Amino acid sequence: MNEIKLSNKKLREDRSGNIALAVDISNNLMVAVYYDLQLKRRCARASLFGTVITQDNVCDCVIKLVTSSMRSFGIRSTEICSVGMAASLRNEGVLKNELSPSDMYLNPDMEIYYVPYISAMIGGRFTASLLTLPEGDCLAADFGKELCIAEKRGNTYRCAAFPLSGAFDGSGYESGIPSENGAIDFVRSESDGTIVYEVIGDEDSVGISPCGAAASVSVMLDIGALDSDGIMTDRDLFAIGEDYFVSQNDVRVFQTDKASAASALELFSGGQKAFFSGEIFASPNGLRLMTEFGVIPKSFSSAYCRNSVEQGIILCLESEEAREKAALIAKNALDITTEVLQQFDERYFENISLEKKCEN
Repeated sequence: MNEIKLSNKKLREDRSGNIALAVDISNNLMVAVYYDLQLKRRCARASLFGTVITQDNVCDCVIKLVTSSMRSFGIRSTEICSVGMAASLRNEGVLKNELSPSDMYLNPDMEIYYVPYISAMIGGRFTASLLTLPEGDCLAADFGKELCIAEKRGNTYRCAAFPLSGAFDGSGYESGIPSENGAIDFVRSESDGTIVYEVIGDEDSVGISPCGAAASVSVMLDIGALDSDGIMTDRDLFAIGEDYFVSQNDVRVFQTDKASAASALELFSGGQKAFFSGEIFASPNGLRLMTEFGVIPKSFSSAYCRNSVEQGIILCLESEEAREKAALIAKNALDITTEVLQQFDERYFENISLEKKCEN
């Protein structure tokens, strides 16, 4: 898919004239959250998807998203008093050099705050996510085009990042999209063999979400259309309705990312509180499927949300204290990716089977 789509959702009718704009930029999804600093609540959310966000188009995408959503929500430029962004290191560098507030028709003297990055692989998005963690020791993981993991012990963060193929953000699938309105979000097989599905927002379907793709793999295993080696047994396409499908290649994307994520999480100690974020967790079925396939160990006491990054950016726009904490996390976090890669590689093939670990 390479057709830009915009989605706007007004969350509140009433608002003050003191609005913060939080922009989260991931691999295939850009979100703008309008947060009322005076009333302490979100008033609107807009998203841009349907294309891969790169250094070449990131500035144009930000401008398109912000200007179109402000117009749609009737938000005046004078109401925006602060802007914060979180992105990969590559895209952040382009934005800092090429994007100005004036490009978005905002006050030209306004500062654009960028959540600081931890390392070349672990950008400001994960720093923002870590800001939302509660007090105490825990584990955090954000599932996207990369899997970023952090083990928090006191004020120390041990982090690692592992590249993925796009199963958990939807970018690796032929019909994949983020979990926005129009995404097929869940698939199941009725007793008579009929395949039924649910669409986010009860709209016409425009693609398959990460959760919908994982559910499709689960159904295929249950009905015998797929074996535990990841081979589709009687056809190369699994149809979902009339317009969308999961292909053999899509199954391989899920299988490889499932193995990578399970191997990575095994490197961190279990039996602790774990907080997960990402498009795959847009619905409760996401956590169930991730546990069913053994991606998330049952030993974790798990909590989840679709996107912790948005809230982390908002925290930074609300207080200088949060910005200082973000700076300390980025400065002091230890990126141990290189240290654990050998163990990761050794575990990968042990996790490649699609055999379910537990049934719910």
